[in-house]
Amino acid sequence: MTNSWQTTIQQQHTLSNAQTINTESTFTPLPQLGLLKVTGDDSQSFLQSLLTNDVAELAVNQSQLTGFCNAKGRLFALFLLIRRQDAYQLVLPSSMCQLLLQRLSMYVLRAKVTITNETNNVALLSINNNDISHASTLGLNEDCYQSLAHNQCLCIIPKDKIEAVLSQFKELNWSLNSEKTWNIGTIDTGLPMIFPETKEKFTPQQVNLDLVNGVSFKKGCYPGQEVVARLHYLGSPSRRMFKAEIASTQCPTVGDEIVNEAGNTAGHIVCSEMASDSLVKVLVSLKLSERDAVLSTTDAIAVRLTDTNTPQE
Repeated sequence: MTNSWQTTIQQQHTLSNAQTINTESTFTPLPQLGLLKVTGDDSQSFLQSLLTNDVAELAVNQSQLTGFCNAKGRLFALFLLIRRQDAYQLVLPSSMCQLLLQRLSMYVLRAKVTITNETNNVALLSINNNDISHASTLGLNEDCYQSLAHNQCLCIIPKDKIEAVLSQFKELNWSLNSEKTWNIGTIDTGLPMIFPETKEKFTPQQVNLDLVNGVSFKKGCYPGQEVVARLHYLGSPSRRMFKAEIASTQCPTVGDEIVNEAGNTAGHIVCSEMASDSLVKVLVSLKLSERDAVLSTTDAIAVRLTDTNTPQE
């Protein structure tokens, strides 16, 4: 990456806590995210046969949340899939990019598909949706933008254009924002993520992927489809994902256990981020039988659900 981009990220890391700035335009570098690119004549059919959502429904420059499961119906990865004119882009935690590339490559066989890790060739950042009208001054192509649910616009900027974009931000007096703002926004919106620590730990239903339009029950087969469909049509999930808060000065690790008063496992942490110096916001995948229990981390720090309503189909 360019020196100025790296400097900007270093400056971003010095910001104390998650900021929410609504009175001025801001930009938020997202070094925690990475990008895979899938190209080739068979890219649509290749992805359609592997992912939980209906890839064929995507129009150019549209996106969908989707997952890739193992044969047991547990999520190996979860990502934003964006269709472009000549490729598909997969946006996911940078720590998962190489792992997913290696796993997807096992399915290529004779398909006319090429999968590349473009994380080092692009800069990912977000701006508020309210500022999209001003973003035209940045001189980026339409396929550099992707509107998202939590009032954000994701920008995927080629490496050779980031210097000019940063200069524009400076000229327009846009403020640098903490990456924690993005993380808090995804938690508040109830959007899960899968990390190396949690790959193959959760079914789609255990992180509410089916409730945020991340699973299609009308498309054809994909790895784990029978398990996911059986849960949907023949039963009901024993776990669902809930928003919660932890009064702590340290952020717990994703995948950490949540326990009840007896010390038995009640669930696991899906996502976590510091909301202030002494408060952590988390998403937890929790046994429905434990949602009214007294919960804590394994370090005996209380976990308080902020919405105890059971997510519904």
